[in-house]
Amino acid sequence: MQYPLENIHKVPVAAFFCLDPRFWKQTIRFIQEELDFREEFDSENFDPYVMPSGPRVLVKDETREIFLNNIERVSIGLHHIKEVILIAHRDCGAYGGSRAFPSPEAERATQEEDLKIARGILKEKFPQLVVKLFYLEIVGDKIEFQPVK
Repeated sequence: MQYPLENIHKVPVAAFFCLDPRFWKQTIRFIQEELDFREEFDSENFDPYVMPSGPRVLVKDETREIFLNNIERVSIGLHHIKEVILIAHRDCGAYGGSRAFPSPEAERATQEEDLKIARGILKEKFPQLVVKLFYLEIVGDKIEFQPVK
């Protein structure tokens, strides 16, 4: 089967999020439909960095340089991104799930701290980038993407 080739060279945003199948479709919709970059760039395209724990790969010593190099060479160098979105989520298996924490507040605090560390790493290496943080919270049988300051 053949599919049309999209000739895209400018992508406004890179996004780091977890590959958890409970959330990835909604995360893609959130990025494509609700974030401000679409209005400015008239595009739904973004560079997806999807792996267990999402943005935590920027915090961990063993994976940080791999992803920083990819951002620099591909996302900035070829696609000219201006923004990075970092999304962590409740009950992430890469953190051991919710059961690994004494409370939902402790779980969120740990992941928000990792988000802030990842933002600091990105801003130090790429000060020109805007970095936005979100926490995917499970609310009953729904999910919400909540901004993190």
